[in-house]
Amino acid sequence: MNTAGATIVHSLVLQKSEFSLGDVMNAVVSQTMSLLRERDLQLIRDIPDEIKDASAYGDQFRIQQVLADFLLSMAQSAPSENGWVEIQVRPNVKQNYDRTNTELFIFRFACPGEGLPADIVQDMFSNSQWSTQEGVGLSTCRKILKLMGGEVQYIRESERSFFLIVLELPQPRLAAGRENQLIC
Repeated sequence: MNTAGATIVHSLVLQKSEFSLGDVMNAVVSQTMSLLRERDLQLIRDIPDEIKDASAYGDQFRIQQVLADFLLSMAQSAPSENGWVEIQVRPNVKQNYDRTNTELFIFRFACPGEGLPADIVQDMFSNSQWSTQEGVGLSTCRKILKLMGGEVQYIRESERSFFLIVLELPQPRLAAGRENQLIC
């Protein structure tokens, strides 16, 4: 299969198109809400309005899937008593050498305490040997994220733990007429 806007990498087809990051974040939060309610966890959202209005170019479904899996893992690992899960998103524009702009999105999904068990974290960064099903799933998400130009870290601090996800996405193309203007 070879279609315009699709890239085949290691048997994974990335269906790239323009999408709204606000729609992706709404879907990610929606997919997590039932677990948050079930575990009686508070959701703290730190998502600026510019993210809600931002558009990018990439595989919307895969990005949504990966972000939801990381957020669900945080929700499963958060302590139930006085527990919370925080979503923080920060945008940044990176200008490339060819004068095109790339959107750099930084996501932080946090919870209090130690968060994920050590064996799951170890599995997430393993390429061949896993001991937990959740670790295999997170390892797959990490690999998909990498194929899309992103990376993930898992950070433990004294009071909280979090996924730090950096995803670099091209901005949607300008109108063809503006791209092809001749500057004299």
